[in-house]
Amino acid sequence: MLVHAGFPEELLVDVEELCRSFSGFVGAPVVLASAPGVPLEATLDRLTGDGGVWEVRFVAPPTSKAASMSSAPFVYREDGRPDWGAMWQGFCELALYGGPPHRGEADALHAVEHPVEVPADPEFDAIAEIRRGIYETTGLFSEPAAEPGWLAVTCHSKKMAAWMAASIILENVDAKCEEERLLVPAHPSFRLKNEVKSVITVVAKCNHYWQAHIAAGGSAG
Repeated sequence: MLVHAGFPEELLVDVEELCRSFSGFVGAPVVLASAPGVPLEATLDRLTGDGGVWEVRFVAPPTSKAASMSSAPFVYREDGRPDWGAMWQGFCELALYGGPPHRGEADALHAVEHPVEVPADPEFDAIAEIRRGIYETTGLFSEPAAEPGWLAVTCHSKKMAAWMAASIILENVDAKCEEERLLVPAHPSFRLKNEVKSVITVVAKCNHYWQAHIAAGGSAG
């Protein structure tokens, strides 16, 4: 996949997710490349020629299982903040039931337990945004866990926390449970359209299925 010179950096994370989904679909690596300082149309006749024109930015390896789910378009509120509730009103089938995982195995999201003195973006509080997104989509309270790198989400029961953790792990996002609390990754270095979005999405998706299919069926503890 090729992007032209001057392609907005803030959109590249979405293009990377497209590469991951496409690599899973075709079962082969997908390369994202750009030609710094050179317009795309000026290099189309050199795609099989001088390899020095293109700079490889990202390689999405093929996945052995179902391709990860495609990225939902971002929706913003009038105040400029992400409208998490509007972005995921509908959900793909959980990986637990054979649907595509939220992230590919090669791009699994793990907890980052080392401390950071300065976040990646000093003007963006990733942990606060994850907490806001989880509450907006599920109504569940969350707070930083005692263990660095984790956010504790208070569930309605131990069974719910355990089921949510197991389901989220299958989405290729780290998770674990302690009593009625679900623990998911949260770190100041997380980016809005990548790790932050992933954590909110998998918690919202699994909570949706718990409420609609598990708890409603009388199996909630």
